[in-house]
Amino acid sequence: MDKGIDEKKLISRANDIAGICERQYIPKAIGFLTPAETAILKRNFKKSEFSPDLTFCFSGGFPDAERQMFFALPEYAVEDFAQEFVTVLEITGRDISTLNHRDFLGSLLGLGIKREKIGDILCLSGKCLVFATADIADYIVNSLDKVGRCGVKVKKADPQNLEIPKRAVQEIRTTVAALRLDCIIGAALKTSRSGAADIIRSKRVSVNWLETDDSAFKLKGGDVFSVRGAGRFRLTEDINETRKGRLGICIEKSV
Repeated sequence: MDKGIDEKKLISRANDIAGICERQYIPKAIGFLTPAETAILKRNFKKSEFSPDLTFCFSGGFPDAERQMFFALPEYAVEDFAQEFVTVLEITGRDISTLNHRDFLGSLLGLGIKREKIGDILCLSGKCLVFATADIADYIVNSLDKVGRCGVKVKKADPQNLEIPKRAVQEIRTTVAALRLDCIIGAALKTSRSGAADIIRSKRVSVNWLETDDSAFKLKGGDVFSVRGAGRFRLTEDINETRKGRLGICIEKSV
């Protein structure tokens, strides 16, 4: 687990908003979580302790978002729920192409905004999209006029007309004996299984954003894993058995 995360406190917050949702029958949410925090809640939050009429889910405003909010929703609020809580801001400016993610985040936090109020920041051609909690959107629109040394303009974007490019990936297609972590790491890094086991034991590997040193951990399609110093990968759901009894897999490496 990420050593900076208070797991008990995080789960307690989720339980609190779920309880409010259940008692008052209103939608509630926790601000944008890190991927590791999301993984912890997905693994440990016990929705069975609450009314079956409630829905618990995660969203960051678009399908591929890394930072996501945790939602507790009554039945009537399930459709288009995220739009009530997440606002997309479009930032433009003359020299905006010279700015990066750190520049935008620094300027936003410089306004006194807490980190959990800001989701993904996408630096695109000629503009930047910022996913923020709806309660601070107007404040950002009215207050942010400069990022770095560049003057900027901010407006709310239409979430229905967003054009978000897919993350660039490199495909690695190969076969493995099993979906064990050491086999998958070996395939991703083109090293032996024993070499992969050494890397895992060195605590350089995370699966779904949580650190692990278990070489026998079994992955499934859709799992994300990273190796410190080597990059981030995703095992796709394109898994099939070959005639020789091995498993054909596809791994996507972020580039």
